[in-house]
Amino acid sequence: MGEHTTTNKKKKAGLVVLLVLIVAAVAVIILNPFANLKKLNPLAKDGTETAEKVAIAVKVQPVLRADLQNYILGNGNVIDPKALDVYPEVVGKLTYLNAKVGDKVEKGVLLAKIDPSRAGVVYKESEVLAPADGTVLAVNYANGASVSSQGPLVRIGMLQALEVEMDIAERYVGSVVLGTEAMATFKAFPDRAFLGKVVRLSPVLNPTSRTLEIGIQLEDPDHLVKSGMFPTITILTEKLEGVLVVSRNSVLYEGNQPYVYIVGKSGLSERKNIKVGLVVDDKAEVLDGLKEKDQVIVQGQTLLTEGTSVRIVK
Repeated sequence: MGEHTTTNKKKKAGLVVLLVLIVAAVAVIILNPFANLKKLNPLAKDGTETAEKVAIAVKVQPVLRADLQNYILGNGNVIDPKALDVYPEVVGKLTYLNAKVGDKVEKGVLLAKIDPSRAGVVYKESEVLAPADGTVLAVNYANGASVSSQGPLVRIGMLQALEVEMDIAERYVGSVVLGTEAMATFKAFPDRAFLGKVVRLSPVLNPTSRTLEIGIQLEDPDHLVKSGMFPTITILTEKLEGVLVVSRNSVLYEGNQPYVYIVGKSGLSERKNIKVGLVVDDKAEVLDGLKEKDQVIVQGQTLLTEGTSVRIVK
């Protein structure tokens, strides 16, 4: 009797579980709680696994025509190319010196006297005269010093046509010729630029530094530039007019192949292989691969591949 009762209870429990499962299945069919999963999943589309393209925010600049001016930047020293070093004719003691830096002297004026006497032998003093009219630029000895004919006593400058002396690297030698234009700026005159031209080219390179010495003559009608000044020099070399130009930062490289991305049809990125010409500061000349007014992506391009959906922002 007891066993029969237990069996009935198990049957009733089984029926209850079965009924619960049936009710749950009906609820799933009617209510369909998975119907909105597609809406919650931004990558699903029309029930397929195709991902919607996420638009990448980018900035663009149109390809324009512009002038490019290449240049060489460096420093120089203002010198007097016609300056004269005055040497004594004898070895001896400097007994008289009549020259200070900045003094104006005339040709034939007495600058110094040298006593060539030695122990037991007395000689007449040797006079040193100014060889030309000019201004004393340097005095290299003081009274009482021992001098020789190997060292200049003073340096006299004409100060009529000053030059900027500058060294340029070997790789620039082919870009600079007599007459090449230049521009000089000085800390003493921060708001003024002095125009000039290359008037002198050394026939040989310095074998140690592999540089070429050049001379630049500046336009200075007010005589503001002084010998010994240290200007910043910009030598204007190659100039191109009306060439296609893009931002240098927009150019990417795959090996040796430069390329850019532009905004193409339907707001998708398009890769364009290009040929780059002259590069000056933040601009690059485009010889091939683009046309005027193409919208080149200048920011965000590193995140792109061919066909990426893009969104242009200001």
